[in-house]
Amino acid sequence: MPMPNQSLGNSGLSISRVVYGAMAFGRRPRDARVRTLHAAIEAGITSIDTAPLYEFGESEKMVGEAIADRRERVQVLSKVGLRWDDEHGDVLFTAHDEAGPRAVRCDSRPVSVRRDVEQSLRDLGIDALDLCQVHHPDVHVPIADTMGELLRLRDEGKLQTIGVSNYSAEQIEQAQQALGDVPLVSVQSQYNLLQREVERTVIPAAQAVGAGLLAYSPLAQGLLARPRVGRTLPASDWRRGVAAFHPTNVRRIEEAFEKGLLPLARRHAMAEAQIALAWVLAQPGVAAVIVGGSSVAQVQANAQAAELVLRAGERSGLAAMFDRVHLDSNVRPRRRDQILDRGERVLQGLAKRVGRRLPWG
Repeated sequence: MPMPNQSLGNSGLSISRVVYGAMAFGRRPRDARVRTLHAAIEAGITSIDTAPLYEFGESEKMVGEAIADRRERVQVLSKVGLRWDDEHGDVLFTAHDEAGPRAVRCDSRPVSVRRDVEQSLRDLGIDALDLCQVHHPDVHVPIADTMGELLRLRDEGKLQTIGVSNYSAEQIEQAQQALGDVPLVSVQSQYNLLQREVERTVIPAAQAVGAGLLAYSPLAQGLLARPRVGRTLPASDWRRGVAAFHPTNVRRIEEAFEKGLLPLARRHAMAEAQIALAWVLAQPGVAAVIVGGSSVAQVQANAQAAELVLRAGERSGLAAMFDRVHLDSNVRPRRRDQILDRGERVLQGLAKRVGRRLPWG
């Protein structure tokens, strides 16, 4: 059965309900990444979520290589507005790689937006982005200025549709007002069984303007696929500094996993991760889930999740089960000196500023 697609608003852009997340695409050997992405496309995952930030440009270059001979079969969804080579804007987090620490800043100035789009087109080797989203709000730049530049780039044929990521309900409304008659087609936000804050305001705001929600981190960084991953993280893994991965919280998640996800997985003869993805896909306003894949088998399993239909009672039962999981945000990370790239300081600072728990997606 082919994967069902979803139209984003009235834009005419149709995307696969499971989107391939390319955030970590550049971290694996070339042959493996190409094989995996090609398998995803063959399985019906034809939409690819990427951004200039991912691997500081390397991810988009590698995605471009992988889709060079099948551009007509895929939809490329990229972003703008996070930079690591300019002094404008608030520091969102500090990333570390072989080049050393890099301060990643929110930068939605028109000049930065244009630079991001044009660089992405060069790196991806394509003529136009199917969807361009503002990666994160920049409180120092009027939303109207950012949207105005995106409209100009749209008029120039460099992008087809416009969306936002990590925006609040009020910012979503402002973005649509700035676009006028041009629809805001997508809102990308974190959404999963453990993190459902968007249900209160963000999803209703997206629905009000006709935008579809693109849910990132639908498996809560792996906790909803295999909670015990939280017990065995290597010392270098950034998740060791995230409160949800503390052993105290992992035990609570494991209980809900075993009582909620595991029985449904057995009933449907599916993996627990597929159940968690299917739950998100069934929620009102959700257009697609964004999920990575490190192997052919994994992307094929992700694709199958789009075909799974959970009954209303199954969905509500899962929601109730995970509603009872109270994560302790005050637990100390297991390595206090390792809260760097995307750890607790990012989460705390970001929560204070924009009400989100993760700065990427």
